[in-house]
Amino acid sequence: MVNTDGGGERASVALRVFGGQLKLFRELAELSREELGRRLGYASHTIKSYELAQRIPDPATVERADELLGANGVLRAAIPLLEEARYPPFFRDLAKLERNCVGRCSYETLVVPGLLQTKDYARAVIESHVPAHSDGETERLVSGRLERQGLLTREDRPPLHFIVEQCALERPIGGRKVHREQMATVLERLQLRNVSLQVMPTDAAEHPCIDGPLVLVEMPELRMLGYVEGHARSQLVSDRKEVGDLVRRYGMIRTQALSTGESIKFIEKLAG
Repeated sequence: MVNTDGGGERASVALRVFGGQLKLFRELAELSREELGRRLGYASHTIKSYELAQRIPDPATVERADELLGANGVLRAAIPLLEEARYPPFFRDLAKLERNCVGRCSYETLVVPGLLQTKDYARAVIESHVPAHSDGETERLVSGRLERQGLLTREDRPPLHFIVEQCALERPIGGRKVHREQMATVLERLQLRNVSLQVMPTDAAEHPCIDGPLVLVEMPELRMLGYVEGHARSQLVSDRKEVGDLVRRYGMIRTQALSTGESIKFIEKLAG
């Protein structure tokens, strides 16, 4: 299945509609942004950003706002669409699977994996997109990427394994300072007992994943699914034979990459 629909525009409309409804119910309740923010535990400018569709509230905040403003489920009904708006259309299938996965492994070719990115690094990656995102869309995508990182510390701690091309780790996206901080953050994440990473050295003459990045996600029913992407297009792979081929490819590149210990030493050098 390839995502080429107008999901981005639909998500943008959903955000604007939610923002208008939030403002309407707030005014009907005769509350200022400051007062609603105080009751929800946010500053007034955060409420303003919700009403102007510049930020996406988390589901718990929407639930509390619906109850506080007596919206009778109107605001709550927007939660599924707001969740979609956190991610670009081509990525939403994988984002949904990640929430329930019991294991995940991936091969990345161009950048540090999104699950390991810092806020500044993520923003630099997203701002490099052509055509350029609006400021509001950039902030939504950064927020969504950082929210996904809850997978690293989720209570059940699913095992997460990454193979990253050496050149992706070396590229100073965002500038030298952002790059050093990103490398330091990768090292911090590798201290988590469920997170491991191997570097694919550039001098490896060839390997079976030259075609591009891939993700393998293990679901609770012990079924493995694959995901491949490129140039804002994605494909979720569910055919057992095709998934089996991806699993075998991943197994082969694990043997060709540096060991986890060697990889940590390499990243330590990049972190200075």
